[in-house]
Amino acid sequence: MFLLYNTLLFLGFALFGGGRYDWAYSWGAVLLGLNALPFLYRLLRQRGHLLGRGPVFWLLGVLFPWCAFGALFYVGLDNPSHELLYPRNLFSPLIPLEFDPTLPSTPHAARSRLFLLFLLGLLCLPLNLLTAPIRRAHLRRCLGLIVIAAGMLAISGAVMKLTGNPKLLGLIELREPIAFGSFFYKNHWAYFALLAAGCGMGLYHSVFNRERHSGHFPEKSVGLALLVLILLISIPLAEARAASLVAAPLALAFLISVLRPLRQRRPRAALLLGILALVAASCGLYQIAKPQLERSIQRSERQIEATEHEDYRRVKRIALYRDSWQMHQARPIWGWGVGSFIHIHPIYAGQEFYAKSTEFPVAYEFTHSDPLQRLVEYGIAGCILLFGPCIILALGLRKRVASNRISLWMLGACLGVLLASCIDMTFTAPAIATGFLLCASAAARYGIETRRLKTKH
Repeated sequence: MFLLYNTLLFLGFALFGGGRYDWAYSWGAVLLGLNALPFLYRLLRQRGHLLGRGPVFWLLGVLFPWCAFGALFYVGLDNPSHELLYPRNLFSPLIPLEFDPTLPSTPHAARSRLFLLFLLGLLCLPLNLLTAPIRRAHLRRCLGLIVIAAGMLAISGAVMKLTGNPKLLGLIELREPIAFGSFFYKNHWAYFALLAAGCGMGLYHSVFNRERHSGHFPEKSVGLALLVLILLISIPLAEARAASLVAAPLALAFLISVLRPLRQRRPRAALLLGILALVAASCGLYQIAKPQLERSIQRSERQIEATEHEDYRRVKRIALYRDSWQMHQARPIWGWGVGSFIHIHPIYAGQEFYAKSTEFPVAYEFTHSDPLQRLVEYGIAGCILLFGPCIILALGLRKRVASNRISLWMLGACLGVLLASCIDMTFTAPAIATGFLLCASAAARYGIETRRLKTKH
């Protein structure tokens, strides 16, 4: 039940909360936090023993650090480091205050509370999905739902992009003239598409293994392959360069895996026809995406040239990385507070962020590097408390996860999103953060159920 619940919640975020809305964070925290109830019930009922691990693993290794992270940063809401001159304005000048440096702090308690509660709600999702009684068939159905819904959004977004129609499905007006789904930034759509494509790649191999010996045309496999192709093509259409780079090797590996059984069974005529069809389809799709690809390439070339000349006014991200590192060095232990970057960055902003004849710099909301922003806002201690349990979960459960194609393809897509987050603000969108944890948890859980079936046989 909670698997379907989280899948629908993920798709709901993608459709209505792709762009960063406050209501998506506040209501999302509540809806995601409901995952804690069945997990705690199972933990108490089985006296701390879940998935073959004891109470030391779950209580001290996972729950205690996350509870400590939430408690300390929630206490930090009453430990303000600055006061906004105009409280209702995110871009307001700051007034420094005295604060306790041994505890986390924040320049804007309301904004920090919003992001903190959503983050704590997110942490409940993998705990529930990893331990809930879920069948592999139910996992495959929910993954299929994600791929179908994402494929529909990809087709709608591509039509909007190519025709200039600002309405999704001709009905919903968006905040930008052209966008994919309801995502405010088009590159955020690309990460959603990458996660859904990973689900589709794994499902394709699972379905094809059943259909290849059935004696009839593998229509389900062909349908999944086409949906994956649509999702992959929508990534460069969205002009998302980081997502395109990490999606390219995944797409190549998928195409090779699709052609391999064809080569083994019909090594000549069928393989030749398959390659010709692939070349023709690639040429046609390239012509569709050519303007977007050329713009992305030209933009990258200009930024590389500007970087070589150290002209960071044209490459603001590098200047942001430089300023962010200075912010981290100023408060390395506890950071500046959850969601604080937009308030503190103007203090450390370089000359690149000052427009002509202006006294204040242009404020940026995010670092455009999620790992670096986490370090700036949570500090070293906060990052250890937050990400330490993730490493403990991965290491502690690795022997209970059997290798299978669905899990490998999904984890490959998750790894691509994780790599892209190093140079982009990937997880600032509620849909991407939720989808990443949902896909990673579903992949791990599918591997756990696969191991159990192999043990029984």
